[in-house]
This record gives sequence, C-alpha cells and structure tokens, in this order.
Amino acid sequence: MRGSSTRQAAKAAAVTERWDALPKLEVSTKRMLSARIYASEATVEAQHFDILRTKLLLEMRRNDWCRIAITSATPGCGKTTTACNLIAGLGRQPEIRGMLFDLDFRRPAVSKFFGVTPTASLEDVMNEKVAFEDQALRLHDNTLVSMTTRSVADPARVILKSQTADLLDRVQHDYQPDLMLFDMPPVLVSDETRGFLKLVDAVVIVAGAGSSSVAQIDEVEREVAQYTNVAGVVLNKCRFMEDNYGYSY
Repeated sequence: MRGSSTRQAAKAAAVTERWDALPKLEVSTKRMLSARIYASEATVEAQHFDILRTKLLLEMRRNDWCRIAITSATPGCGKTTTACNLIAGLGRQPEIRGMLFDLDFRRPAVSKFFGVTPTASLEDVMNEKVAFEDQALRLHDNTLVSMTTRSVADPARVILKSQTADLLDRVQHDYQPDLMLFDMPPVLVSDETRGFLKLVDAVVIVAGAGSSSVAQIDEVEREVAQYTNVAGVVLNKCRFMEDNYGYSY
C-alpha cells in the first residue's frame, strides 16, 4: 500500500511539473471583455457561462466524460465565444484542470479572442513539427490553450489522420485534464467535424437565436448522435429576455 501511494504521489507531482513548465499566456482583462470573454471574473455577465460550466461538469462526472467538442450548425452562432468563456471560467475552479484546443482550422479565432499569437500553431503539433509542450500556453495555473494561428487549406487532411488520436491520448495521459474542450468547425459546412467526433465523449451544440433554425439544430443533433453523445444545446444571442434569464442548456 505504501509503495502504491508513493508511486501515485510521484505521478501527481510529475503531472503538476508538466503544467507548471508551460509558458503563461498574459491576457489583459480589457482585452477579454472586448472579446466578450466574461467568465474569468465572478460578474453578472459571467453568471450564464458559470451555469453552463457547472451543468456541463455535472454531466461529465455523471457520465465519466472528459473530451467535449463545441460546434454549431453554421458560422456566427458564438461557439468560440462559448468555448473561450468556459475555459476562462474554469480558471476560477482551481481543483479542475481544463484544456481548450482550437480545431476550427477553417476560421481559427481563439488566438484573436485572446489577442495573442503564439510562435507555433496547433497544426504544427498535429503535423509533428512542434511538441505539444512547446506550443500550448497556460491561461491559468489549471487551464491551458492550444491555439491555431492560421487557416488551413485542407483541414480534414490534418485533423482526421490516425496520429491525431495518438496525440490526444498522449496529452491526456501526460497532463491528466478533467476537461478537454475542442472548438470545432460548424457541422453543416465542413466534413472534418463529423470525422473527429468519434474521438470525443460528447458535444455541446451552440445555436444562434435568429440565425439557427430548428431544422438545422435537429439535423446537427442527428448527425452528432451517429458518432457520439449530445451533451446539450446552448441558445446564444438572445437579445430580448428578462434580466434573470440567460443561456438555455
């Protein structure tokens, strides 16, 4: 028993050391607010994302999920805003480790939201040109972001190759995250999202009020259900609501 406890302690220390070795991503509060990233602070604007974060974590624990993709039917629904707020909000939950990967290689936006351009792109990691630990950046002590800095001409060629599964398994093993978030392209305008879904445990679908039709959301739910679980649907961009009503999950 003592030997087992010692090994577990050594393993936990090694994981913490890997997290601590990652460079820190310095983002100003002003920059995040201008990009509608509210969840890094406990504010009125953040409360709807906090509710989403908590409900998602409860579902993950209940179902033993770790990998969550965030997508939408079409562009402009707010999936990246949702993903960035979720990872920012996890920074206020120090006992939980979270990661955000920008896999929208067609229109990468996470780096723009945070106002930071890393020296290497997630594409470089997936093409084995750069090691993950040399590309990822810590947003908080317990969260990291792996950003894409440029659009990719043939994203399916990169995302759907067999080495992608090995990369994710290795990162999950080395860093032991509680939550791995993937900002994916919209389902109805790309094929790489469908192919990638077999590598995740569940999907959050973001719908834009006034832009996403019920038929589109139904179609996305059916598509997703063929490959993995539907964690829920987030209704975004609701402009005419009571003050005490926010994101629907």
